[in-house]
Amino acid sequence: MPLPFMTAARDGASVTTAAEPLPHEEAPLGHRAHRPGSWQVGGAALLLLLAAYLLFSALIIVLAGSLPVGGVCVIVAAVVIAAALRLVRPGTRGQRADSPA
Repeated sequence: MPLPFMTAARDGASVTTAAEPLPHEEAPLGHRAHRPGSWQVGGAALLLLLAAYLLFSALIIVLAGSLPVGGVCVIVAAVVIAAALRLVRPGTRGQRADSPA
């Protein structure tokens, strides 16, 4: 029993008889080569927890009156957040070389 709603040919034509290629042959930008593992997700969660503590401590430090030290805490928290995002985004591709900017 053919299931046309499960194929790329929605008009009822068979996929095996179609001679033309499908319009989505290339993987889209940002296609993930593999999903992040549980260690990567757990590590990123711990890093984000550390960043939350850093931002909360920055708030307390700024309210106590030391603005430069609070700024350092915010910068360190931003670096930790960037590391956490990089940890859960492995294998993503950027812009193709043949596509315009």
